[in-house]
Parts: sequence; C-alpha cells; structure tokens
Amino acid sequence: MKALILAAGMGTRLRPLTDKIPKCLVPVNGVPIIAKQIENLVDNGIREIYIVSGYKSDILESVLKGSYPFVNIVLNANYGETNNMYSAYLTRDVLYGNEFILMNGDVFFDESVISELLKPMYLNSIVVEKGVYNDESMKVRVDNTNRIVEISKKIPEILAYGVSIDVYKFSAEASKSFFERIREIVEVHGRLNEWTEVALNEILSKVKFEPCPLKGRWVEIDNYEDLKFAEEIFK
Repeated sequence: MKALILAAGMGTRLRPLTDKIPKCLVPVNGVPIIAKQIENLVDNGIREIYIVSGYKSDILESVLKGSYPFVNIVLNANYGETNNMYSAYLTRDVLYGNEFILMNGDVFFDESVISELLKPMYLNSIVVEKGVYNDESMKVRVDNTNRIVEISKKIPEILAYGVSIDVYKFSAEASKSFFERIREIVEVHGRLNEWTEVALNEILSKVKFEPCPLKGRWVEIDNYEDLKFAEEIFK
C-alpha cells in the first residue's frame, strides 16, 4: 500500500501563520498536521509516501528530510494556478495501477481512521462521517446497496449520507480509472483548477466505492476557528 498527500496549497485563511510556513506544517498542539498524517500511515505499516508540495515547498522539504527521510516529495511548481487534481496528476507515473490511500494535507485525524480503512472489506472507499452535513465539506450520496453514487459539495442535505473527511482508498484497478480520468481532464480538456473529487465523482458509475465509517476524530483545518476546534478536541 502506498499513500499520497496533497499539500501544495497556500492556506490564505490561516495567515499570518502561513506567511512563513505551508499550511500542512501548521501545528495542532505542537504537532504539524502533516506530521500527524505521516505518523498515522507509518503506524499502519505504510512508508511509501508521496507528498505533493507547492507553496513554501523548500521549508516543507527541509522539515520532512530531517524527520521523515523516506518520504518522496513531488513539486507542483504551478500551485498558484492549479488545484489539487493537478497535484495528483503529477504522481500518475508512480501511483497508476497501484493501491494507495489519498488524503489532503490539511486534515488532522486519529490513527484509527487509517486502521479501519485498511481492512480488506474496504476495497475502494471514502471515509465518511455519517449523518453530518456542512457546507464546506464534500458530501456523499449512497444508494440502497451502500454504493457511493456521488461525491460533491453541492449535494443537498436531504440526499446526503454524510461528509467525506478527505481520506480515500483506491484499489489497483480503481487507481487506473482515477488517473486515466485525471489525465483526460488535464491533458485533453485543459482543466487545471479542479478538485480531485471531480475525477472521483466521474468514475463512480463504473468503479464501486463504499463508505468507510469514521473511527476516531477529525478536523479539516482551513481557518483559525478550525484550528481552535482541533486543539480543543485533540488535547
């Protein structure tokens, strides 16, 4: 199993903290977000980790080389004009046809999330907090067979099964469909400013994804309110 962390963003809503460091290095009670993510993976036996950096990439690379020399850094030099789908696109050669876990570099969560997701029953899966709804998060819609049929921020509350915590598991075959769709969106249509969930949503009709129930705590940290909340629940 491999892992991909998308961490190229600028984190403008966390300024002035992110004036000097990338968003993924913002600490929660002294622990950088990305350090927690890496530790979660390593604790579950995953050490082949790819991180796409962008904003303040030199600082991130310096920190990771000192603490986690086994991590592979991929640079998105166009981070200012692209979104995280393009960051994922840059890893297509190393992850195509491989099972992997995908996550965004701004989510602080418990190790138990990965432990649950790695269970064999979850072949292709999205970690979902069932019954929760908020405007900022990606929502998922599920049919009566427990298959995810849609992931989008625009799903109305009445149709939403819950919210994605931005942690995903792909089988080897699913990764092929995922990266083929990303390549088409980027190379054929020239759409560089899309979320990875756009490509994921477009393969759900042919690749079966199921919700993995959230086991533990999580916070997506976009602003100071989120950061304060994370420091309260992860004391």
